[in-house]
Amino acid sequence: MYVWQQAEGQRHARAAVHFGSLDAGATFAALCGSEPTVGENDIHSPGKPWLDPTCPSCDTAFRRALGIPEPRPDTGPSRKALSKAAFSKVQG
Repeated sequence: MYVWQQAEGQRHARAAVHFGSLDAGATFAALCGSEPTVGENDIHSPGKPWLDPTCPSCDTAFRRALGIPEPRPDTGPSRKALSKAAFSKVQG
């Protein structure tokens, strides 16, 4: 089993040896092969969402480990379309 852990500006996948967020200063072996360090802003709590992007290498390794196919690059709305839609919402 794997869990997602925020660290060094990205969400990394790691083995679920410890559930929940790790303490600030902890390092862990991410599926991408790196050993990121958890910072104060990386500790998850209710009402404080993780907004940093998912590590692409961890995402690929996570999908392979669980047998989940990778998304096709031509599916879903484009980033440009999403940005335009989000801007429209803000402008009201």
